[in-house]
Amino acid sequence: MPQQATATSPRHRGWFFDQVNGRIAAVYNGTEIFDFDGNDMVITPATTITGAQTFTGVSTHSAEVRVAQGFNVRLGTISAFATTEPTNAIVFKEGTEFAGAIATSGGLMSSATVVRKVIAAGTVSNVET
Repeated sequence: MPQQATATSPRHRGWFFDQVNGRIAAVYNGTEIFDFDGNDMVITPATTITGAQTFTGVSTHSAEVRVAQGFNVRLGTISAFATTEPTNAIVFKEGTEFAGAIATSGGLMSSATVVRKVIAAGTVSNVET
C-alpha cells in the first residue's frame, strides 16, 4: 500500500497513521479532527474544554480568547478575596515593576497597592481611580 497523508474513505472514523508527515490523525467521516506528532497537537474544529487546564509552555492563539460571563481572567496565583470576589474582571497577582521603555506596546500590572500602566513612550504611572 503506498504511503499517503490522509484517510481515503469519506466514511473513515478513527485513527489514521500519516506516514508521509509522521503523525497520527483522528478522523471522523473522512474529516481530520485533530492530529499530533512528537512536537505538538493541532485541533481543527471549535472545542469546548471543561475542568481545570494547566499549561507549562506558551499558549498561542490566532483568534480572540474569551472568558464566559461571570468568570475572571486571572494573572498569577491570586490570594483569597477579603470580602466578595468580583466577576467579569481581570485579576492580577502582584508582579515585578516595569523597567525601561516599551517600544510599540502598552501594559498593565499590579504592585502591592496600585494598578500601574506603561505606554509606548516608556512612561510608567498609576491607573487613576
